[in-house]
Amino acid sequence: MDDTIYVYADGTAIENGRNETKCGWSCKLIYHGHERMKSGRCVGKTNNEINIIAVLMAMRSITDKSIPVEIFSGSDYVVKILNGKWDIRHDKDLRREVMTEKMRFVHIEFALSDYSKKTKHVADVVSWSMYEAELAGI
Repeated sequence: MDDTIYVYADGTAIENGRNETKCGWSCKLIYHGHERMKSGRCVGKTNNEINIIAVLMAMRSITDKSIPVEIFSGSDYVVKILNGKWDIRHDKDLRREVMTEKMRFVHIEFALSDYSKKTKHVADVVSWSMYEAELAGI
């Protein structure tokens, strides 16, 4: 049996870039056939920030950091940051949090989700992040 944790993460920002932007994030963790969804919401983040938060929350929910992890995000920005190709320019605290969490893992990889395939996992995290964003600020 595959001993890797697979994670799908997504964030949504409604009216991106405004102070009152309604945001939602979700992630789905899959390990040995078991699935777990996590989600949350906030106000005032950008689309890039909420996508990073989705990945950060997924990483924080994994307690055994020695198990290999592969995280899929729909954000090219997030994948390039976590693979060391780009840097976060604006929110240095968020950068520090996500990079500190990343360093706790023995083996972790980040890849771009193939949204064109519309897999069940991708559909789940996209719909949940949109649902959370709609409820933000209520």
